[in-house]
Order: sequence, then structure tokens, then C-alpha cells
Amino acid sequence: MRKTWLLVMVMLAGAGTWTPAGAQATGDKWDVFVAPYLMGAAMSGKTTVRDVDVDVDVSASDIFSNLQFGAMGMVVARKGNWGFGSDLIWMALGTTVRNTNVDFNQGAFAFYGLRALGPAADVTFGMRVNTLQGKLAFKTLGTDRDQDKTWVDPIVGLTLRSPRGRPVTARLYSEIGGFGAGSDFTWQIFPSVGIGLGKTASLELGYRWLDINYESGEGNERFGWDMLTQGPVVGFGFRF
Repeated sequence: MRKTWLLVMVMLAGAGTWTPAGAQATGDKWDVFVAPYLMGAAMSGKTTVRDVDVDVDVSASDIFSNLQFGAMGMVVARKGNWGFGSDLIWMALGTTVRNTNVDFNQGAFAFYGLRALGPAADVTFGMRVNTLQGKLAFKTLGTDRDQDKTWVDPIVGLTLRSPRGRPVTARLYSEIGGFGAGSDFTWQIFPSVGIGLGKTASLELGYRWLDINYESGEGNERFGWDMLTQGPVVGFGFRF
């Protein structure tokens, strides 16, 4: 709970800092931003597959040598003070821990509405569908254990952004969710910088932290994913 309240206070403080009083809608035309990404992923935490716990701790410096890549794409559309967005992530994660191969396919598909708090901030609200396909291969025993899970988390968040039309722009996406309805708790922080390549295109660079604490089932059906997934992202943004 202490972590939950800390994140809430940071988000509220950010809103108060970035949002001018009396801000108005930015326009009456649709503004659409599309950004496909690639991500290098590191993991730290614990996973449980069919009641078998495995601790995972692979640092960010080992991203390219130990872990597989993932892909993600973001779409944000707004008109005036309102809009909607989607944030789609798929990562194939793999490493070896104590003679055990740990392989996970992780999908996180977020859909949310947004309401502008001003020209520099939006509040977001929606849901994220999480899906995990987990496999533990014990090399010394010659046995495998696999298990798949899908669940839905409610999410709320705050996005802070610098003004458009500059050669370099900044964006900070943050969210919290789960609240026991799906995950016990989940949070995400995603700062990024856009470098203009013209009127409608940009190079997008950032770093993403996504933490999920989920557990279900008992005995041989017990499944858990208490994991921080993080890594650099690079991609291109297109505005219509």
C-alpha cells in the first residue's frame, strides 16, 4: 500500500506542476498519433508455474545477450479535451536461472479514454488485458511445466507532455491499476523523447517500467507473476 500511495502522490503532484489554470481545449479536429516500437526487456522478480517458484533477476545491462525482443505499438487520438488510446505490448522473454530455462510470452493490451487537464496533461482511465504463456524447463530433471493465464486490470493514469511544434518533445506516461480486481497491484512508468524528423514524423526514444503482481489458483494450479519488466524502447512516431 505504501508503494500505491507514493505513486498516486507523484502523479497528482505532476498534474499540479504541469497543468496551467484555466487551460482550454486544443482544437476541434482529430489529432492522431501512431508509434510502433521495439523494446529490449529485462526482468526481475518471481514467477510461479504450477506451484513451482522461480526467482528471476536479469539486469538491464544483460538485455541484448540474455533476453529476447518484443514489439509494441501506441495509438492516441484526441479531439478537443477528450480522446482515446491503445497501448499494445507483446514480449517474448527468456533466460536461464539455476539450470532452469524460463520462457514467457507476455502480452499487455491497454485500451483507455483520456480527458485533458490542460495543454500539458491528460488523465487516463480504462483497462489492460494481460496474457502470459509460461514454461519452465528443468534441464537436470528433463521435465517441463507450462501454464497460461489471461486476466483484466482496471487502470487509471496521468500523462504529462511538452508543447507540440518543437524540434524535441517529451512525454511521461504513468498508470496504476489492478486493485485486486485482476492483479493485486500493477504500475507503469514510461518517459520518452521525440526528435522531429519533419512535420509529421519523429524518432521516439524512451525507457519503460512495467510491474505486475498477480497470483491465482492453489496447489498444482497455482500461478504467479510478481515481475518488473523494464527496458529501452526505440521507434518512430507519425502524426495525422
